[in-house]
Amino acid sequence: MPSAPEVRIESHDDFLRLLLNRPEKGNALTPEMMGALTAAFAGAADHVGLRAVILQGTGRQFCTGADLTWMASPPTVEQGEALAELFRTIAVCPLPTLALVQGGCYGGAMGLVAACDFVLATPDAEFGFSEVRLGLAPAVISPWAVQRLGVARTRELFLTGERFSTQQALDMGLLSSVSEDLETAVEVLLDALRSGGPQAQRAIKEMLLTRDETIEERDARLARVITALRDSDEAQEGVAAFLEKRKPEW
Repeated sequence: MPSAPEVRIESHDDFLRLLLNRPEKGNALTPEMMGALTAAFAGAADHVGLRAVILQGTGRQFCTGADLTWMASPPTVEQGEALAELFRTIAVCPLPTLALVQGGCYGGAMGLVAACDFVLATPDAEFGFSEVRLGLAPAVISPWAVQRLGVARTRELFLTGERFSTQQALDMGLLSSVSEDLETAVEVLLDALRSGGPQAQRAIKEMLLTRDETIEERDARLARVITALRDSDEAQEGVAAFLEKRKPEW
């Protein structure tokens, strides 16, 4: 799987761990890191047996946003498109995606967590859409922030650029849970995910993607989803296991 020196990829039995590995720079994102992350999330679904992808940072910070030295260079539309592609690739990844946040999570890093399915954080983590304080706007982050937080709250946070605490992030729906021990918390979550059918989880993620469609088209699409799932070997095993009072074999 393609990687960059500053993105460490660890393959475990049934999950992939992606580590932002630039701790001396607060894991600030570079174009190379963005490309490696995009490739890793895009390729994760091709690995047989994987149930989830975990994203986290090494050192004291999760990610302090885009590298400001890079941001100070002459901008191109392609750079913005690459960042948008990263967030989109995380959001459409067919496997459950988990972000583990410690320390600072600012700017572009907020797009990483907003696009993930689950976000776990330590009590002392800190968050912020800091772009406006640099004379910028979190443009390509905005669809994922709105999806996670709603328009009104996103507007407030974007316009002020104020930093906010873990408890505030939990209250507004950015976080799934808070824990002093992220590794224990993520193992509990992984166990919960393992109890579900992997094919069903992929179908759930695909069916919840935002689409430009009429209500009738939506209902027809969702009817096809449940019909296909009910006819699958996985569903037959799930129902049989329930009736036989045993764990399903998946």
